[in-house]
Amino acid sequence: MNKSKIMFLALLLCTAGAQAQFFIGLRGSDYGGITNVNFNPAIANSPFIVDVNLLGVAATINNNYVGVDRRALLHPSLFSDANFQRDYLHERVNGKDKRGYFGAQVQGPLSFMFSFGDKKGKSKSKNAIGFSYHANAVFNADNVTEVFARTAYLGLGAQAEAATHYLNRELYNGNLSMKGAMWNDFGITYSRVVYEQGENLIKVGGTLKLLQPIAGFYGYVKNLNYKWTEYDQLNIYNTEAQYAYSDNLLTSSGNPKQNAKQNITDYAKNAVGFKAGKPSAAVDMGMIYEWYPEKNKSEEMDCHCETFTDKKHYKLAAGFSVVDLGALRFKRGEYSQNFYADIRDWNVGGAQFNDGLQSLDDTIRSRFVVKPSSNYFNIWLPTRFNIFVDYFIYKDFGITATAMISPNMSPNQRMIHHVTTFAITAKYENKWIGVYVPLSYDLMGNVSLGTTLRLGPLTIGTQDLLGLFAKKYVYNADIHASLKVTIPNFKICKKSDFRFQKKNKGFFS
Repeated sequence: MNKSKIMFLALLLCTAGAQAQFFIGLRGSDYGGITNVNFNPAIANSPFIVDVNLLGVAATINNNYVGVDRRALLHPSLFSDANFQRDYLHERVNGKDKRGYFGAQVQGPLSFMFSFGDKKGKSKSKNAIGFSYHANAVFNADNVTEVFARTAYLGLGAQAEAATHYLNRELYNGNLSMKGAMWNDFGITYSRVVYEQGENLIKVGGTLKLLQPIAGFYGYVKNLNYKWTEYDQLNIYNTEAQYAYSDNLLTSSGNPKQNAKQNITDYAKNAVGFKAGKPSAAVDMGMIYEWYPEKNKSEEMDCHCETFTDKKHYKLAAGFSVVDLGALRFKRGEYSQNFYADIRDWNVGGAQFNDGLQSLDDTIRSRFVVKPSSNYFNIWLPTRFNIFVDYFIYKDFGITATAMISPNMSPNQRMIHHVTTFAITAKYENKWIGVYVPLSYDLMGNVSLGTTLRLGPLTIGTQDLLGLFAKKYVYNADIHASLKVTIPNFKICKKSDFRFQKKNKGFFS
């Protein structure tokens, strides 16, 4: 395998990553509306009567190994430089395993939520119902040892040997895995205020989702034992690998890359018809507590109208949710089988993968012992445990602390996952305007400072601005945007209205 192909593999494994705390500035905000439904489905008691999404998109990229010189981001023509790797990429060498994660999400048009009152009609927002659908993509590369990553990145040869001393060493890589999935989800959400006494309010919510699998794959090696006896000559010892991809995946047998345009069209049609896998279900659950220390003052009035205004949002809120509890079920591609490897003196320098997955499958079947596997395989969704505390310091100025914890809980590494991220967000927000400045840290080891702007129906932002202005090398990037139609709760009564009289007092008293 030539150096350029190995470099591409290294970048695929260790650079194409993302941390998917999508719309990080809005998380925990009462003004997130339908955008926040997949962070916490407790959307009742909303400041919005109706919130309709026209289009919402988000994508982030992050890794803990290769950084890109920010000059290249500001001048994209530099990516075509013949010495781009040498001059504009930087390795983070610290002895730790390398990881990457890619995530993207599109919230579909006309995803919506609306609020309505209880049976007595005293509150216009005690209940909320929502419908949302998303197109999702997640890719993970986990537990790549630094020697493995650097050997691939630098290419098999003298440069890699000088850096890693990989020749004639008994090397080991435990729990090496790659996995990814694309899927659609269609969710119905119901949320309700379940407790409201004095200054305190508690609301809960849940979403039931129908999952539509589009494409998926995984590769997992629990114990990889290997040795390079020459620059491009490999021994693999007593190693078992689990390997699968969804049926009719592009470049697999019967789907040559030469017919990619037609194959993509056919694959999309089959996926819509649930031919890539079986439909399944997932669940989101959440709860939020809100504290209104000024609420008793408004309750002294005999106004039987909606009391919510942007000047009377809660003082403090705290929430917890568990989202994406479920799994995708894919039909296995015919030639994606588990295999056993115990091979000597394999000259990988002559290996060619010109036909993509079909070439890889041919190599596996000719070199290794293939084992029969089931016709279907599961990939677990990226389950998250979300926690937030939101506090308004003075009027519309506040601060939000969030934690998105996304563990990899599958013992056989078949769980896609986001990167656990913690953030503190300073903000100014009301019904029509929001300015959010999140400072975040993720378990890839990256610190980010971003901004999100909400101007009426438009929200746009990024999780990290430091990469463009302060960091020499960029390991993560993010962009998110949405366009919505929103109808906020307006107060009906005016202070001059006679209904705003103290309780138990007549009109002329």
